[in-house]
Amino acid sequence: MSDKNIGREELERLIVDFLGTQGMCVLATCSGGRPRASAVEFFPDGTILYVLTEGGQKVENVERNPRVSVAIHTQFTGWDTIMGVQITGDALIGGKGSSSFTEGEQAYARRKKQAVKLPDFMKVIKITPQKIEYLDTTLRKTGYGVRHTLVYGPAPGSCFTG
Repeated sequence: MSDKNIGREELERLIVDFLGTQGMCVLATCSGGRPRASAVEFFPDGTILYVLTEGGQKVENVERNPRVSVAIHTQFTGWDTIMGVQITGDALIGGKGSSSFTEGEQAYARRKKQAVKLPDFMKVIKITPQKIEYLDTTLRKTGYGVRHTLVYGPAPGSCFTG
């Protein structure tokens, strides 16, 4: 069986569908040579992720270094059912009144299926992917490879190199 590649549109659809089934991720940030990984709830809008937070070290790190990594995966139940994504991207902190805050509030409301008004002290971390690595071992059954990468062009001012 050969490992066929998935077309870009189909791959993006698989990733968006996967993100819609998950609620938690590990957000990795780094500042001053000190990495930090935080388990956080996320709210997707397509491939863009929003994280609501009261602040903390992850926010301070993103303010100093907007490059982030995100890992999202299903619970391991066997080698034939592994699914997950590794996202490399740029993060932006949005406070009350910013477009990122409003977008995050809307993503939260869609996921929770209810109207919401976030408290003024909350922050929203908007994560825009530059590269998404998708792993899905269930694709073997259809003849596709299990690893696929979706690359977006670097954002203006991004330090993304590959």
